[in-house]
Amino acid sequence: MKQQRLLLCGTALFLAGLGHNVGGAEEAPTPRGNRNVSAAEKINAKPVATSDLNPNEKGVSKTPEEKPANEKESAKPSPDEEAIRLTGDTYTKAFCDADAKLVASHFTPDAEYVDESGNVHQGREAIQEAMTSLFSENKDCQIEIIIDSIRFISPGVAIEDGTTAFTTSDDDEIDIVFSGYTAIHVKSNGKWLTASVREHAPKNRRQHRSQLEQLSWLQGDWVDEGDDMLVIFSCNAIDGGNFLIREFKIHIAGQETMNGTQRIGWDPLNGKLKSWVFDSEGGHSEGYWHRDGDRWVLKSFGVTADGEPASSTTIYTQVDDDTMTWQSVDHEIGGVELPDSEPVTIVRRAPAPLTPDDTVTLKSE
Repeated sequence: MKQQRLLLCGTALFLAGLGHNVGGAEEAPTPRGNRNVSAAEKINAKPVATSDLNPNEKGVSKTPEEKPANEKESAKPSPDEEAIRLTGDTYTKAFCDADAKLVASHFTPDAEYVDESGNVHQGREAIQEAMTSLFSENKDCQIEIIIDSIRFISPGVAIEDGTTAFTTSDDDEIDIVFSGYTAIHVKSNGKWLTASVREHAPKNRRQHRSQLEQLSWLQGDWVDEGDDMLVIFSCNAIDGGNFLIREFKIHIAGQETMNGTQRIGWDPLNGKLKSWVFDSEGGHSEGYWHRDGDRWVLKSFGVTADGEPASSTTIYTQVDDDTMTWQSVDHEIGGVELPDSEPVTIVRRAPAPLTPDDTVTLKSE
């Protein structure tokens, strides 16, 4: 049993996709609205513009102190732009709460809403009816909105362009539909309302961040502790949320015997979540994830550090927010079939206790 567990926590784990922890993306441009941890709002994270770079230091962005005062002031949104973004927040919350009346209240009485299919809904009442129907047909649907730009064509009229991510889910899968939009806002009695919205297919339908959201329940630090073995997992999002990096360490008898990394990302060519694993001994593998009910299955193919081909199917099952199970099946190394493992329970790692210095710092804050 000890030998089998060593095999599972060593070769099988890094080749079969020892990657349980996924999520936690960095912040991106201000979204029109947000829902818990937003994936779609990070789609338009932009690199540092050339104009923001020190001409004497290529690739090094200026610190705020290096920017002229007028440049810093111009970057700050105007009160009207902030007001439009704030109504976007309340719109998103109303939508995610399936409150059709409150959603419609964000429009002018004679507003026009044209959806991606070209259907025209004229007037606030018609928009409310359309939203009521939408919420009825799509239980627990959610929306996330990313503003690309807001420009004012007169003191009381603004044009907004952006992208929406409309999410529906059932027991087996999550479906996310992206749409571009152009909205015209008008200021009436000191309040910004939407007079027109036209949806259209965006030029860029990148789904990397939103698709990775499906594995967000794996986010965090996890541990599998046996009699003489300790396996620690930790994962973070990188590159603005385009990839998830999970690191793992294996300790036997108190000594670290192996470590490695797994990168998980969206493969737009095959339309699947894909992972790449590299261990400290020189082995590597890659594979695709797919959902099977309440389980996630990862089929991987790779090579050991000794040059032997290896393959395995790994099954991850969420038990609750702090517990999951892991199992390796159909595992082969060098053409030799190995026995399936028993399901291994992995629990979320508790935060480290505060030190006296931490306590003093917290009190001072």
